[in-house]
Amino acid sequence: MVDIKKFDIATTVTDSLIDVFDMMLSMGLQLSDDQSQGIEKDERIVGSVSVAGRVMGCINIEVSKQFSHIMTAAVLGITPEEVDGGDDVKDVIREICNIVGGNLKSAFCDTGLVCELSPPSFTTGDDFKIEALNTVRHERYVFNYNEHNVIVEVGIRVSEVEEGTEASLQKIEYRPVNVSQVENFDVKTPVFGQIIEVFDMMLSMTLNSSEESLKSSLDPDRLVGAVSFIGPLMGSFSIHVSRKFSHQMTSSMLGIEMEEVEGGDDVKDVISELCNIVGGNLKSKFCDAGMRCDLSTPSMTTGTSFKIEAKDMVRYDSFSFLYGDEPVVVEVVMKVADHMMAGDEFAEPVGKESEITQLDIDSLLAGEVLSGTESMGTDKEPLEADDRGPGTGVGCTLTEAEKLAFILDIPLEVVVELGRNKMQISELYNIGPGSVVEFKNLAGEPLDILVNGTLIAKGQVMVQGEKYGIRIVDILSRMERIRSVI
Repeated sequence: MVDIKKFDIATTVTDSLIDVFDMMLSMGLQLSDDQSQGIEKDERIVGSVSVAGRVMGCINIEVSKQFSHIMTAAVLGITPEEVDGGDDVKDVIREICNIVGGNLKSAFCDTGLVCELSPPSFTTGDDFKIEALNTVRHERYVFNYNEHNVIVEVGIRVSEVEEGTEASLQKIEYRPVNVSQVENFDVKTPVFGQIIEVFDMMLSMTLNSSEESLKSSLDPDRLVGAVSFIGPLMGSFSIHVSRKFSHQMTSSMLGIEMEEVEGGDDVKDVISELCNIVGGNLKSKFCDAGMRCDLSTPSMTTGTSFKIEAKDMVRYDSFSFLYGDEPVVVEVVMKVADHMMAGDEFAEPVGKESEITQLDIDSLLAGEVLSGTESMGTDKEPLEADDRGPGTGVGCTLTEAEKLAFILDIPLEVVVELGRNKMQISELYNIGPGSVVEFKNLAGEPLDILVNGTLIAKGQVMVQGEKYGIRIVDILSRMERIRSVI
């Protein structure tokens, strides 16, 4: 597996950016001799794309407002004074982000680090900073064109999911998504439930929903944490709070005074955890509804004067909450990836996760014949009888043993659960040797027996010699057990 800390990001970024400025803008961009240069405190625009898959992170390309107008004028063949600073500027920045980000994505994929790219978002203003959170490598490159600077920042890490496995090297193709699925999806219910629960359990704060939009009520000195959804479903989840309230959230989570919060890594950790929990829950709901996506690492934008925009989305949802006088604003934007709209021909996910879960289990247990593609709902030609293996020829009826033969050799993890409880992070932080963790289960109650996280039976602990075991006292029916573990 490629060591991400040694991956050559510089060559891909440098070659891509210089080439696109040459070909698209007729500008001779050069890598600066002084990599500490920045952009003067003036209005700026940053185009950002997120990466998700085996590589996770984000890529930011920053220029001054003045230079963005010069770039746009060069593309459109007009003077900088004729540029209105609206969609035309964003279209130019978007194209540069897509080309540079796309080339970096291709370089990752060529080495087996399969990943996908989000649509660009745009941050404009004169006082803000964007940081990629939960990344292990951060690169910054400065380029010059005359007196203007272009800054590229890359923050990445390798995903921990299936790291080092063959499945991690496979490119997964997905079923297309209908736009109506996005338009009709109930965003409010999972967002409200998860936000209120997370603030309660993690921060010991009770949020109250507000019918009034509170975004304009946020303090100018504010913070925005965000994660992107990347795949057939594209979009983002973001949470907006004042910087002062972010310190209050951090002090509550860590059980310390606000004066003790330094405003650095601790605040980032809290915002990162919030984004991962709520964004991860939303991702699961999207996937359950047939709108597959991956989740990027979080990013955080802080400052006193900035605006974040995501263009060309199908859904823009904003929800407001209050904790005392402090507003909390949550935004969710969604769209279908252009190449994944219903009508294009894409298969269901192919890989480890789909080998069993995508089968039509009801048909299998009923004895119906499954061809190589019929169970996936595709329009490909069925396999010939000889390609289906013994006992699955055209028109045959499976015996009970043959029906179960499809699934009996699947390895499963069996867990006996003594009990469970929910704890706030501040309580967990105070646990030490000698601490007692109380479960909700009553003494003497049968213990839960789970297979791959699904409850299938109840049992009692037995001791024989020096070994522990469990006696089954209650169990689901045979058919219920088969369905619950698939």
